[in-house]
Amino acid sequence: MAHDERPTVSRRNLVRALLGRDIPKPRADASAPDRHAAGDAAYAAGDYPAAVAAYRASVREDLSNTAVRFRLGHALYATGQALQARVEFEHVLRLSGGTDAAARFFLALSLLALHKPAKAALALAAFADPDRPELERAAHEAAQKLENDPTVDAAGMARELHVLAAATALVPESPTSA
Repeated sequence: MAHDERPTVSRRNLVRALLGRDIPKPRADASAPDRHAAGDAAYAAGDYPAAVAAYRASVREDLSNTAVRFRLGHALYATGQALQARVEFEHVLRLSGGTDAAARFFLALSLLALHKPAKAALALAAFADPDRPELERAAHEAAQKLENDPTVDAAGMARELHVLAAATALVPESPTSA
């Protein structure tokens, strides 16, 4: 996933610039703190509620970081906040041009949790991951079942797909620096 390397300006400094005031230069000797470190640590430890809180605070400063937004979405999904998870996964798909397979997969799981089988079927049918052919096949079969039988056990299907996603390492156990 690509990370936006463009320099950012804080709101305070943006207002200063608009008012014609000097913007302070960042100190060259100060090391840049990893603003997502607390969220990454909580996520790696499996403490998803803490990860949600930390990522929500840090993502405000870095809105275009798809890796962090995905981890926030996954943590939200894991804590049962499917609607907020859906928003994050849709945001990741917008930022990645629709190419993030993990975001598409977990968007489908979030839609299943929200009782939207038709939309979940579309997301599962569009899921493509050549590195995980068994997961891709299971996603497409689930999409077919949802299209053919809207009364299918969506919760059970989501559990099975989630287990397979974990078994194929769709979501890393610990985050890599993004």
